[in-house]
Amino acid sequence: MFPAENRATSFEEPLLSQRNVLVGLMILAVSIPVLFGINYVLRPDTLPVRSVSFEGPFKHVRKEALARAVAPVVSGNLLLLNLDAIKARAESVPWVYQVSVRRQWPGGVHIRFTEQTLAAQWGDALWINTAGDLVNLQGRRGPLDLPKLSGPDGTQTQVFGQYQRLNALLAPVGLPIVSLTLTARHTWRTVVDHNLLLVLGRHALKAKVTRFLTVYTQALVNQRKWMRRVDLRYSNGFAVQWRDHAGAEIASGAEG
Repeated sequence: MFPAENRATSFEEPLLSQRNVLVGLMILAVSIPVLFGINYVLRPDTLPVRSVSFEGPFKHVRKEALARAVAPVVSGNLLLLNLDAIKARAESVPWVYQVSVRRQWPGGVHIRFTEQTLAAQWGDALWINTAGDLVNLQGRRGPLDLPKLSGPDGTQTQVFGQYQRLNALLAPVGLPIVSLTLTARHTWRTVVDHNLLLVLGRHALKAKVTRFLTVYTQALVNQRKWMRRVDLRYSNGFAVQWRDHAGAEIASGAEG
Protein backbone atom coordinates (compact mmCIF):
# COMPACT_ATOMS: atom_id res chain seq x y z
CA MET A 1 0.00 0.00 0.00
CA PHE A 2 1.08 3.58 -0.76
CA PRO A 3 1.54 6.10 2.01
CA ALA A 4 -1.41 8.43 2.52
CA GLU A 5 0.43 11.49 1.33
CA ASN A 6 1.30 9.84 -2.00
CA ARG A 7 -2.32 8.94 -2.65
CA ALA A 8 -3.41 12.56 -2.02
CA THR A 9 -0.78 13.87 -4.46
CA SER A 10 -1.92 11.54 -7.20
CA PHE A 11 -5.41 13.12 -7.10
CA GLU A 12 -4.21 16.74 -6.88
CA GLU A 13 -1.92 16.73 -9.93
CA PRO A 14 -4.69 16.22 -12.53
CA LEU A 15 -6.77 18.93 -10.86
CA LEU A 16 -3.90 21.42 -11.01
CA SER A 17 -3.24 20.59 -14.65
CA GLN A 18 -6.89 21.14 -15.55
CA ARG A 19 -6.91 24.40 -13.65
CA ASN A 20 -3.82 25.66 -15.51
CA VAL A 21 -5.39 24.79 -18.83
CA LEU A 22 -8.56 26.63 -17.86
CA VAL A 23 -6.61 29.73 -16.81
CA GLY A 24 -4.63 29.63 -20.06
CA LEU A 25 -7.83 29.43 -22.09
CA MET A 26 -9.31 32.38 -20.19
CA ILE A 27 -6.17 34.46 -20.81
CA LEU A 28 -6.23 33.56 -24.49
CA ALA A 29 -9.92 34.42 -24.71
CA VAL A 30 -9.22 37.88 -23.30
CA SER A 31 -5.97 38.45 -25.20
CA ILE A 32 -7.26 37.74 -28.70
CA PRO A 33 -9.83 40.58 -28.75
CA VAL A 34 -7.27 42.90 -27.15
CA LEU A 35 -4.68 42.04 -29.81
CA PHE A 36 -7.22 42.52 -32.57
CA GLY A 37 -8.21 45.83 -31.01
CA ILE A 38 -4.61 47.04 -30.80
CA ASN A 39 -3.99 45.95 -34.37
CA TYR A 40 -7.06 47.86 -35.52
CA VAL A 41 -6.20 51.03 -33.60
CA LEU A 42 -2.65 51.05 -34.94
CA ARG A 43 -3.59 50.60 -38.58
CA PRO A 44 -2.47 53.61 -40.71
CA ASP A 45 -6.03 54.29 -41.84
CA THR A 46 -7.43 54.30 -38.28
CA LEU A 47 -7.61 57.62 -36.40
CA PRO A 48 -6.30 59.61 -39.39
CA VAL A 49 -4.95 63.13 -38.92
CA ARG A 50 -7.66 65.44 -40.26
CA SER A 51 -6.38 68.88 -39.23
CA VAL A 52 -3.24 70.74 -38.19
CA SER A 53 -3.57 73.99 -36.25
CA PHE A 54 -0.90 76.58 -35.45
CA GLU A 55 -0.52 79.03 -32.59
CA GLY A 56 2.09 81.78 -32.56
CA PRO A 57 2.79 85.47 -33.16
CA PHE A 58 3.06 85.21 -36.96
CA LYS A 59 5.11 88.39 -37.09
CA HIS A 60 7.87 87.01 -39.31
CA VAL A 61 6.64 83.45 -39.84
CA ARG A 62 3.93 82.58 -42.36
CA LYS A 63 1.42 79.82 -41.68
CA GLU A 64 1.86 78.50 -45.21
CA ALA A 65 5.59 77.99 -44.59
CA LEU A 66 4.93 76.03 -41.40
CA ALA A 67 2.27 73.92 -43.08
CA ARG A 68 4.62 73.01 -45.94
CA ALA A 69 7.42 72.15 -43.54
CA VAL A 70 5.42 69.71 -41.39
CA ALA A 71 3.21 68.22 -44.12
CA PRO A 72 5.44 65.16 -44.80
CA VAL A 73 5.34 64.04 -41.15
CA VAL A 74 1.73 64.70 -40.08
CA SER A 75 -0.10 62.12 -42.17
CA GLY A 76 -1.44 58.73 -41.12
CA ASN A 77 -2.51 57.44 -37.73
CA LEU A 78 -2.67 60.11 -35.00
CA LEU A 79 -1.29 57.68 -32.41
CA LEU A 80 1.72 56.79 -34.53
CA LEU A 81 2.87 60.35 -35.23
CA ASN A 82 6.47 61.18 -34.36
CA LEU A 83 6.01 64.42 -32.42
CA ASP A 84 9.77 65.01 -32.25
CA ALA A 85 9.99 64.86 -36.06
CA ILE A 86 7.15 67.38 -36.37
CA LYS A 87 8.90 69.66 -33.87
CA ALA A 88 12.19 69.45 -35.77
CA ARG A 89 10.52 70.23 -39.09
CA ALA A 90 8.70 73.24 -37.65
CA GLU A 91 11.87 74.57 -36.03
CA SER A 92 13.64 74.43 -39.39
CA VAL A 93 11.45 77.26 -40.70
CA PRO A 94 13.27 80.63 -40.73
CA TRP A 95 12.45 82.87 -37.74
CA VAL A 96 10.95 79.97 -35.72
CA TYR A 97 12.62 79.64 -32.30
CA GLN A 98 10.89 77.04 -30.12
CA VAL A 99 8.05 74.63 -30.92
CA SER A 100 5.74 72.41 -28.87
CA VAL A 101 3.51 69.77 -30.49
CA ARG A 102 0.54 67.89 -29.07
CA ARG A 103 -2.17 65.58 -30.33
CA GLN A 104 -5.62 67.12 -30.37
CA TRP A 105 -8.40 64.52 -30.26
CA PRO A 106 -10.04 63.10 -32.17
CA GLY A 107 -7.95 63.82 -35.28
CA GLY A 108 -5.90 66.98 -34.93
CA VAL A 109 -2.36 68.14 -34.31
CA HIS A 110 -1.70 71.45 -32.55
CA ILE A 111 1.65 73.21 -33.09
CA ARG A 112 2.59 76.16 -30.90
CA PHE A 113 5.70 78.21 -31.68
CA THR A 114 7.62 81.30 -30.66
CA GLU A 115 9.68 83.47 -32.97
CA GLN A 116 13.34 84.37 -32.71
CA THR A 117 14.27 87.52 -30.83
CA LEU A 118 17.45 88.66 -32.52
CA ALA A 119 20.08 90.63 -30.59
CA ALA A 120 22.86 91.08 -33.15
CA GLN A 121 24.12 90.20 -36.59
CA TRP A 122 27.00 87.72 -36.80
CA GLY A 123 29.29 88.21 -39.76
CA ASP A 124 27.59 88.76 -43.08
CA ALA A 125 24.94 86.03 -43.12
CA LEU A 126 24.07 84.86 -39.60
CA TRP A 127 22.41 86.32 -36.51
CA ILE A 128 22.57 85.87 -32.74
CA ASN A 129 19.40 85.66 -30.66
CA THR A 130 18.96 86.88 -27.11
CA ALA A 131 19.98 83.44 -25.79
CA GLY A 132 23.32 83.72 -27.61
CA ASP A 133 22.46 81.06 -30.20
CA LEU A 134 23.41 81.39 -33.86
CA VAL A 135 20.41 81.83 -36.16
CA ASN A 136 20.30 81.22 -39.91
CA LEU A 137 17.45 83.12 -41.54
CA GLN A 138 18.16 81.27 -44.79
CA GLY A 139 18.45 84.40 -46.85
CA ARG A 140 15.57 86.22 -45.16
CA ARG A 141 16.18 89.85 -44.30
CA GLY A 142 16.89 90.63 -40.67
CA PRO A 143 16.57 93.88 -38.70
CA LEU A 144 18.75 96.74 -39.87
CA ASP A 145 19.26 98.42 -36.50
CA LEU A 146 21.11 95.65 -34.65
CA PRO A 147 24.85 95.73 -33.86
CA LYS A 148 27.16 93.73 -36.08
CA LEU A 149 29.46 91.27 -34.30
CA SER A 150 32.26 89.30 -35.90
CA GLY A 151 35.13 87.03 -34.97
CA PRO A 152 36.82 83.72 -35.80
CA ASP A 153 34.59 80.67 -36.24
CA GLY A 154 33.16 79.37 -32.99
CA THR A 155 33.68 82.59 -31.00
CA GLN A 156 30.14 83.96 -31.26
CA THR A 157 29.36 83.20 -27.61
CA GLN A 158 32.53 84.94 -26.42
CA VAL A 159 31.94 87.96 -28.65
CA PHE A 160 28.27 88.26 -27.72
CA GLY A 161 29.11 88.12 -24.01
CA GLN A 162 31.76 90.81 -24.45
CA TYR A 163 29.29 92.94 -26.39
CA GLN A 164 26.78 92.74 -23.54
CA ARG A 165 29.36 93.73 -20.92
CA LEU A 166 30.82 96.64 -22.88
CA ASN A 167 27.51 97.97 -24.16
CA ALA A 168 26.23 98.12 -20.59
CA LEU A 169 29.00 100.67 -19.95
CA LEU A 170 28.86 102.60 -23.22
CA ALA A 171 25.15 102.85 -24.04
CA PRO A 172 24.13 104.82 -20.91
CA VAL A 173 26.47 107.68 -21.89
CA GLY A 174 25.22 107.84 -25.48
CA LEU A 175 27.84 105.58 -27.07
CA PRO A 176 25.96 102.37 -27.94
CA ILE A 177 27.99 99.75 -29.76
CA VAL A 178 27.43 99.66 -33.53
CA SER A 179 29.93 96.87 -34.19
CA LEU A 180 32.33 94.73 -32.18
CA THR A 181 35.13 92.68 -33.74
CA LEU A 182 37.45 90.04 -32.35
CA THR A 183 40.29 89.89 -34.86
CA ALA A 184 42.19 86.81 -35.96
CA ARG A 185 44.97 87.90 -33.58
CA HIS A 186 42.40 88.03 -30.74
CA THR A 187 42.41 91.79 -30.28
CA TRP A 188 39.21 93.74 -29.80
CA ARG A 189 37.86 96.76 -31.71
CA THR A 190 34.47 98.39 -31.45
CA VAL A 191 32.67 101.16 -33.30
CA VAL A 192 30.22 103.18 -31.24
CA ASP A 193 27.73 105.92 -31.98
CA HIS A 194 28.82 108.61 -34.48
CA ASN A 195 31.38 106.25 -36.08
CA LEU A 196 33.82 106.48 -33.21
CA LEU A 197 36.34 103.63 -33.28
CA LEU A 198 37.66 102.33 -29.95
CA VAL A 199 40.77 100.16 -30.20
CA LEU A 200 40.68 97.99 -27.07
CA GLY A 201 43.54 95.52 -27.35
CA ARG A 202 43.45 92.08 -25.78
CA HIS A 203 43.03 92.38 -22.02
CA ALA A 204 41.29 94.35 -19.26
CA LEU A 205 38.66 95.73 -21.63
CA LYS A 206 36.25 96.78 -18.92
CA ALA A 207 38.93 98.69 -17.00
CA LYS A 208 40.08 100.48 -20.16
CA VAL A 209 36.58 101.50 -21.17
CA THR A 210 35.77 102.65 -17.63
CA ARG A 211 38.90 104.83 -17.55
CA PHE A 212 38.05 106.35 -20.94
CA LEU A 213 34.45 107.09 -19.92
CA THR A 214 35.59 108.90 -16.77
CA VAL A 215 37.45 111.42 -18.91
CA TYR A 216 34.90 111.39 -21.72
CA THR A 217 31.93 112.34 -19.52
CA GLN A 218 33.90 115.10 -17.80
CA ALA A 219 35.81 116.70 -20.68
CA LEU A 220 35.11 115.20 -24.09
CA VAL A 221 31.37 114.64 -24.40
CA ASN A 222 30.79 117.98 -26.16
CA GLN A 223 33.47 117.13 -28.72
CA ARG A 224 32.17 113.68 -29.56
CA LYS A 225 31.32 114.38 -33.21
CA TRP A 226 34.94 115.45 -33.85
CA MET A 227 36.45 112.32 -32.34
CA ARG A 228 37.47 109.76 -34.94
CA ARG A 229 39.49 107.12 -33.11
CA VAL A 230 40.44 106.33 -29.53
CA ASP A 231 43.33 104.00 -28.79
CA LEU A 232 42.87 102.46 -25.34
CA ARG A 233 45.90 100.17 -25.42
CA TYR A 234 47.99 102.54 -23.32
CA SER A 235 48.72 101.45 -19.76
CA ASN A 236 48.14 104.90 -18.23
CA GLY A 237 45.67 106.61 -20.56
CA PHE A 238 44.51 106.72 -24.14
CA ALA A 239 45.09 108.60 -27.39
CA VAL A 240 42.47 110.40 -29.47
CA GLN A 241 42.58 111.04 -33.20
CA TRP A 242 40.33 113.90 -34.24
CA ARG A 243 38.40 114.30 -37.47
CA ASP A 244 39.81 116.69 -40.06
CA HIS A 245 43.20 116.48 -38.35
CA ALA A 246 44.86 113.94 -40.59
CA GLY A 247 47.39 111.87 -38.69
CA ALA A 248 47.17 114.02 -35.57
CA GLU A 249 46.85 111.97 -32.41
CA ILE A 250 46.47 113.78 -29.12
CA ALA A 251 47.02 111.90 -25.89
CA SER A 252 44.12 112.49 -23.54
CA GLY A 253 43.36 111.34 -20.01
CA ALA A 254 46.88 110.16 -19.31
CA GLU A 255 47.52 109.17 -15.74
CA GLY A 256 50.88 110.01 -14.20
